[in-house]
Amino acid sequence: MISRLCLALIGAFTCMFMVASDADAKVSYGGGGAATSRSCLTSSARALLSRIEQRFGAVQIVSTCRRGARIRGTGKRSKHASGEAIDFSAGGRKAEVLRWLMANHHSGGVMTYRGMNHIHVDIGYRFVSLAGRRVRRA
Repeated sequence: MISRLCLALIGAFTCMFMVASDADAKVSYGGGGAATSRSCLTSSARALLSRIEQRFGAVQIVSTCRRGARIRGTGKRSKHASGEAIDFSAGGRKAEVLRWLMANHHSGGVMTYRGMNHIHVDIGYRFVSLAGRRVRRA
């Protein structure tokens, strides 16, 4: 199933998977809980959100900045803690938005979570993880 999804999303690219545990992908909330403010985002994250909304129209923000957020299982600071990450719902456009992000967002990550409908994007190193499985382009 995931390989068909990968091929549907990125077409001719070759997909290779590295299984990531669900625990590593989830974030623990250290103080404050989820926020949806755009003003707390870095200029790069705001620019990315603007590009997404220029292309697809308004999206529903699920979470932006979360002070003290850590990635469960690693203890590393989440990109949400520094205003470099956005979780959003694209509704029925999710597959289309993911295809576009995978082809056009090269300055950070694109991720979805198993059992959840939102998309996570961040600023930093390039990666794609669909429902807990890393996807790499060859």
